[in-house]
Amino acid sequence: MTRPAVIALALSTLVGTAVPAGAASSDAWAELWKQASAACVTASGLKDAKAAKPIDFSDKVLVVIDGRWPQPHMKNAAAQFACLYDKRAKTAEATEVMR
Repeated sequence: MTRPAVIALALSTLVGTAVPAGAASSDAWAELWKQASAACVTASGLKDAKAAKPIDFSDKVLVVIDGRWPQPHMKNAAAQFACLYDKRAKTAEATEVMR
């Protein structure tokens, strides 16, 4: 194989492998954020819970949730939770952020 043919083959291989890495559509990202936010709102257990803009990591999504404690003895106090959504397992784990 000639040098130009090897270079062409190498470039086409690189281009072919690079395209799938950036192939996620904005719709796919929006769906991931929607799933992560909904799972985190539920995991927080807060009433009137609202999710902030999700932050993406390689295998998890971080979502901050603001809301109010539902228990009567908490007297509707404001609360904030940090939640990690596992992309593979599609599960959420939330814990209170201590201020």
